[in-house]
This record gives sequence, C-alpha cells and structure tokens, in this order.
Amino acid sequence: MSQYDTIETHIDERGVARITLNRPDRRNAMNPQMIAELTEAINKVNGNADVRCLVIGGAGKAFCAGADLNWLGDVAAMTSDELRADSGRLQALFRALVESPKLTIGRVQGAAMAGGLGLAACCDAVICRADAKFSVSEVRLGLVPGVISSFLLPRLGTGAFRYEALTGRIFDAEAALRNGLIHQIADSDAALDEGVEEHVGHALAASPAAIADCKRLLNDIGAGIDPASYEKALDWNVKTRQSTSGQEGITAFLSRRKPDWAS
Repeated sequence: MSQYDTIETHIDERGVARITLNRPDRRNAMNPQMIAELTEAINKVNGNADVRCLVIGGAGKAFCAGADLNWLGDVAAMTSDELRADSGRLQALFRALVESPKLTIGRVQGAAMAGGLGLAACCDAVICRADAKFSVSEVRLGLVPGVISSFLLPRLGTGAFRYEALTGRIFDAEAALRNGLIHQIADSDAALDEGVEEHVGHALAASPAAIADCKRLLNDIGAGIDPASYEKALDWNVKTRQSTSGQEGITAFLSRRKPDWAS
C-alpha cells in the first residue's frame, strides 16, 4: 500500500490489513487530509481480494478525538454547497468503512469522541481498553451529530442514541458495552491486542465471500444502515456548521473559554 502522512497502513502475510490513525499530538483528530487518506486506504483494502479483515486503530493515547475543530470552524468563506461537499467527504469515509466487504475490527484506547465514536461505530467488532472514554459531544459545541447519526443510530438504537446525543456526556467502556457500541473490554494494551487477534482469528476462520454476503444481507433486510438517512444527515450537518451556535461553540473551545450558553 502507498505511504500517507496522517495514517499508517500495513497488510501482513495472512491478509490482515491494519490502518492506524497517526496524529497522536492532536489525539488523532480528523482533518481533511486524514479523511481523504483514510477513505483512500479503506477503499484499497475493500478492493483487495487478498485482504481477509481490517483493523482500525489509533497511535498514542487516543483512538480519535473526533474532528479537528480548526477545520470545522473554518466556514466563513464557504458556501452551503461547499460545506455540503466538505461534510460529504466525511460521510464517504464512514460509508467506505461500514460498507466494507471485510470483517472490520476497531481497536480503541483513550478517547473516541464525536466523529471518532462514529468511526468506531462503523466497525463490525470493537474491542476497547477498560479506561476508554466515549461521547456524542456535538451539542456541547453548539452542533448536532449530523453525519454520524446515520451510523450511530442503528448501532446504539433510538433510546441510547437519543440519550447520548442530547446529554453529550462522557461515558465509559461498561456503558459502551451495555448499549452495544463495543463488544469486548480489555484491561491492558496486551489484552487489547489479544482481543483484536481473537477477532482476526474469527475472520480468518470464515469464508471471505460469506462475510461479504452476510453484510449485504443485513443491509438488504433492513438490519443495517439506511441510505435514505444520508442526505438528511448532510443537511443537518451543513445547517449547524453555519449556525451562530456552532460557531460560538467551536470558537469558545479553541479559545479555551466557556461558550456563551454555559453557566
């Protein structure tokens, strides 16, 4: 695979692909370059018949802190169409992962917030370290979880997604396990790697064609992502990125102050 600036990629002799988010100084927050590189790398994996499964992880102390707010805040000179295309590229990343014909495994440590939580939710199996933290944090920034709602809602269910999206609270691994976001908790990095390897073993023991067909079956019978939600999700993402509330929340975060609605 080709080399990238914001991610690392590797495919081993068993056909196990690994993509590692590699902006540890920014807690692996996603910017346009990382989104483009991730999308390209995942699409290459998806089209590689020799790959049996894909492991997504993050370098350093965090899996992914979400979107880089320096990127999200830069909307003043952008039209609605430009914003829609910009948000659409993030949606295309999530679609490349959730629609992958491979078994996809999330290796999560530290923070998985907002878009980072969406990235984890697009994986078929998620193993996390016991001290991992999660949040659908958009409302605290004056935004809504627009793009990620298409992927989080079917994963969490209406009740859990409603609660997490409206509170924006930080929740732990045990809560994530209860609501079906993750599937296994590890108490150390070594145990985390063992959990990932266990699920790699599941992928290698299964028919690649059957895994791909099973994922198509789930979407076909309505147990997967609803494509009809994509356009509405983009509309909401554009609307709130342009809103006064969204701009105040992002500016306050970058300025290290409370937004004007916080007591």
